[in-house]
Amino acid sequence: MQSVSNQFKQAVYAPARRTDARVIFDISDVDAYEDATVEVTSEAEISRKDQLHNLVMQRPAYATFEPNYWKLDGSFVLPPKPDEEGHEVGWYSDAFSDENGDFNPPQVMDFTFTKPHSSIGLTISFDEPAGEYAVDFDIAAYDENDNLIRDIQVRGNNRTRPVIEEGIATYQRIVVTLLKWSKPHRRAKVNEVSFGVVRIYAGENLIKMNVLEQVDTTSATVPANELKFTVDNSSREFNILNPEGSYVFLQQRQSARAEIGVEIHPGVFEYVNMGTYYLYDWQSDEGALTTTFTARDLIDFIPDIEIEDETGTSTNLYNLAESILTLAGVEKYELDPVLQTINTQGAYSRVNYRALLQMIAIAGCCVMHADRNDVFRIERITETSPVDLIDFDNIYREPKINLEKLVTRVEVAYYNGIDPVGTYTATSSISGGSTLKVENSLINSQSHAQEVAEWLLSESMKRALYDITWRQNPALEALDIVTVEDAYGANKPSRIISNEFEFAGYLSGKTKTKGAI
Repeated sequence: MQSVSNQFKQAVYAPARRTDARVIFDISDVDAYEDATVEVTSEAEISRKDQLHNLVMQRPAYATFEPNYWKLDGSFVLPPKPDEEGHEVGWYSDAFSDENGDFNPPQVMDFTFTKPHSSIGLTISFDEPAGEYAVDFDIAAYDENDNLIRDIQVRGNNRTRPVIEEGIATYQRIVVTLLKWSKPHRRAKVNEVSFGVVRIYAGENLIKMNVLEQVDTTSATVPANELKFTVDNSSREFNILNPEGSYVFLQQRQSARAEIGVEIHPGVFEYVNMGTYYLYDWQSDEGALTTTFTARDLIDFIPDIEIEDETGTSTNLYNLAESILTLAGVEKYELDPVLQTINTQGAYSRVNYRALLQMIAIAGCCVMHADRNDVFRIERITETSPVDLIDFDNIYREPKINLEKLVTRVEVAYYNGIDPVGTYTATSSISGGSTLKVENSLINSQSHAQEVAEWLLSESMKRALYDITWRQNPALEALDIVTVEDAYGANKPSRIISNEFEFAGYLSGKTKTKGAI
């Protein structure tokens, strides 16, 4: 469950509530991020300039010893040490602005590329947590021969994330020169430079939004979460025939972050992160003057590349997963430490990256999914206390309850190399039912096969499926355990396996949960 305030918890289930939604859509040249190399004029010890083009636009407010900078209200945190991984910092200059806020010499970010790129504009994320920014700065774009093709001067900026909507075609170098900061005696701080524009669709511009989260507790399938949003296109910005529109700049894998808010005080909304998604498809409806975008999470963009290792090398599931994630280019991930204790020969026939990671998840008795923070996860789930109650006050109609197919026997083969050498069978005390067979060459001993078989049998016993149409709570996530009220007073806890959020001026949706009978 997402962390929210007590005011949010009360407001989301209030008899009368107001909700809002917004999508932050980064219309950028995706290849430019991966192709960029950056050099800067100066760099502080905590700085991480290579994060200037990693598609992460937010970071905490870090406490640094600059005059009147570190607020003691708990909103600032200590910066990570230079060798601490997993922290977003961005670029901090080593030089300070003078008493007038001027940089002498100017502080420069110099991005170079190996091939030409074209962008609808440029977006710079300055020190948003502290509300500070560059007042005066220049942007220069150069072609492959280092000829100046665009010179943009920005003066009197007062935004922490200015959007420069001026198209730049076929550039191979972009130089951003910071001349003056909003406050004196400050380091230049830039979290991200987006090679495009970041649009925020909300209010009348956002016609509707749908977020679908799904998870399989046995990793038998690994569905990708999906975001669909429809925006006002009365300006015909996204029409294919508009020569001055943005259609030509749309690319697969451009990022879109969704948020849903609940009013906690008059005119004040608390927003919940609904995840980061990557553009998959888009379609303009000329008659309705709208454009609908479909985006999916990082699971769907794991490269469909096949590999094989029929001889294998003795390793553990954790190290094997890390090696595959590195090959697949997945940088943000969390792997359950238990995978380090599970040894494997690591042999497998031809399979793609996604399927191999799925094999690792099953062999580790884990769930494979992507969370709302855009982190790929392979983790074991545990039984915990319910985090919320879905009751009749918020349900539109009584939940439907169905039973999944009864599985009373699980057969798991174990392997020597890519050849099976035996099978372990786990059976239920319940008669009848079907048999589930698992063939996974990463399972190499009878004891390992036994652990997987007993886990799968245990999960298969959780057959009660609740289908709930209700007002929805955006703080609830897939895999959360909730209590669902029913007409018989049983009110049993069950785990969320699917969440659908519909926003069209108001919030509603569907939740599917799975639990014991």
